[in-house]
Amino acid sequence: MVTAERPEVAESTPVQEIWEAAPHLFPLRLQLPVGWELTDERLLELGSLNEEWHIEADCDGGLWIVAPPGPESSERESFIVAQLVDWRLATGRGRTIGSGMVGLPNGWRRAPDAAWFSDGRLAEIADDDRLIWRICPDFVVEVRSASDKLEDQQEKMEMWIAQGARLGWLVDPFDASVWVYRPEQEAERVERPESLTATEIAEDLTIDFTRIWPQPDPEPESS
Repeated sequence: MVTAERPEVAESTPVQEIWEAAPHLFPLRLQLPVGWELTDERLLELGSLNEEWHIEADCDGGLWIVAPPGPESSERESFIVAQLVDWRLATGRGRTIGSGMVGLPNGWRRAPDAAWFSDGRLAEIADDDRLIWRICPDFVVEVRSASDKLEDQQEKMEMWIAQGARLGWLVDPFDASVWVYRPEQEAERVERPESLTATEIAEDLTIDFTRIWPQPDPEPESS
């Protein structure tokens, strides 16, 4: 007998509940079967089928799964991406992405929260690398979310720099600070900046952070 009714599917546990129950498990690494090729198409399809998770691939055939940013963190990322896009459109320089997947020289495929590519690097993209660009961004911004461990984010920034980024900013709204990464230099912590200029990229590229930092609660009106 054929029926048009769909079988009942148990509702999945919300990502936030999973992370709150076992935050020590994340980021979670899954080893793929030997001989199973994780192509760009497969990686992007996995991401689209599991939108509640953020998925990246390492250079040893493993998948890394972390909880995606919550609404507040996503909004902070959008503030920065919007400013990068506005600057790019005004100057006509390079290309900007937000959470787009790129392939690094060491084999990792990662998605920065915001990134900018110079025209010179864009010219290095091969014709068969249109799904995932196999170039490192010149400028990378990562925004720490509630599910991110600071140490993990710092390691990620160090990888971006080691793989060719000329400048990296790790924005930590929970500490109201920005960690600035440059090649062959120690990371510099800047406390609660109102804005920063990406001098290594362009003298006219300035990002406003005033809407990134938590705002103090308004004082009650006196009677």
